[in-house]
Amino acid sequence: MTKILVIDDELEICKQISLILSKQGYDVTYANSFREFSDLEYRNFNYDVVLVDLWLKNSTKQGIDIIDFLKNKYDNLVIISFSGHANIDNAIESVKAGANDFIEKPFETKKLIHIIQKNLLELKQRVTINNYRNKISFHSKIDIIGSGQYIENIFKSITKIKNNSSILIIGPNGIGKNFLANTIHMNLSSNNPDTFINLNENLMNESDLLKLSSLHNYFTIYLNDYENFNQLELLNYLNLVKSKKINASIIFDSKKIDNKDPFVNNIDQKVMLNPLTTRKDEIFLLFKHYLNIFALKKFDNRIEIDNEVQKLLLSHTWPGNIFEIMNLSENVIGLLNDSNLIVTRDLLENIMKNSIDNVDLYDLNFKEAKDKFEKDYLLQKLKINNFNMTLTAKMLKLDRVSLYRKVKSLNIKID
Repeated sequence: MTKILVIDDELEICKQISLILSKQGYDVTYANSFREFSDLEYRNFNYDVVLVDLWLKNSTKQGIDIIDFLKNKYDNLVIISFSGHANIDNAIESVKAGANDFIEKPFETKKLIHIIQKNLLELKQRVTINNYRNKISFHSKIDIIGSGQYIENIFKSITKIKNNSSILIIGPNGIGKNFLANTIHMNLSSNNPDTFINLNENLMNESDLLKLSSLHNYFTIYLNDYENFNQLELLNYLNLVKSKKINASIIFDSKKIDNKDPFVNNIDQKVMLNPLTTRKDEIFLLFKHYLNIFALKKFDNRIEIDNEVQKLLLSHTWPGNIFEIMNLSENVIGLLNDSNLIVTRDLLENIMKNSIDNVDLYDLNFKEAKDKFEKDYLLQKLKINNFNMTLTAKMLKLDRVSLYRKVKSLNIKID
């Protein structure tokens, strides 16, 4: 339930607002002064929205001070200022201090509720986008997922997709399903990354999506490993798109599908991304591409690759597909220095021999996957450096104390 705090020096106003908002299903608390607000904030501040009067009688601090304090201390909070002595300067001053919106007092019930709902929706979108951008993954590093006629045909087919379409991307872990989903979205959204809504990170109901549609000309709904969702929810999302009740397309992805499943047969377009084991002619080209990407970042230069490297790459099964190639490329560059910019078979073999066998991270929740990734990543770096903490800290650009703490917290044995 959304929790709202009302700060106003007039008790009757507080009671009136509380009654109105309580009827809308909100959990409302109020404070009549800065001191009462301070007591609430000190004990347990867990509100989603704060409505604050700019002018508080007999108060040590005013609404502007409270807004400034809240904005600096809490990131994901909606602050709405109001005043009975309103003018344009009041509104501008409160927004500059950090308020999300302003409303003149006395206010209409419908207008107050609309402003609260609008700002809560915008906050939800902002949090979703930030979570997506900040999530620990390789997604932000991908810029190609293949080469040659096979991948060209896939990209040619997705350019024909229209809005209000449903798309299913099928392929193994690490093959680039998320990247392809983003590419489809960018084609349909005129290159707007902020309207790609990942429902694995922020589950929205029909009402949320309808509101989102009223705010944007277009957005994309994305569901990774769709079979983990409730079947009724999936059908509801799909019907919203197909009926054109929302200005959106919907993209599902999965490692494998059952073609007899009626839900699968109801999807407009299916895209299959084959594993790298069936696309061996692309492996060396992908490795060279990502190797040079990381080399240019570190050395501002391209590097040489020994002829024997290609044979080694082709003999590997690549269970992690594109992600595994990128990870290997990054580890290789991490071990090179300015005096030696040649990738040898021996160097590659040493890294691949010391690599950690990963469980399927996508079968875990986010915290479990994050911990698993961090532990495996650190173990790999430690093994490469023969568990030398100083060298590993230098490679990771960490101080030794931070590295020791992280090793201890992840229960990594270094003895």
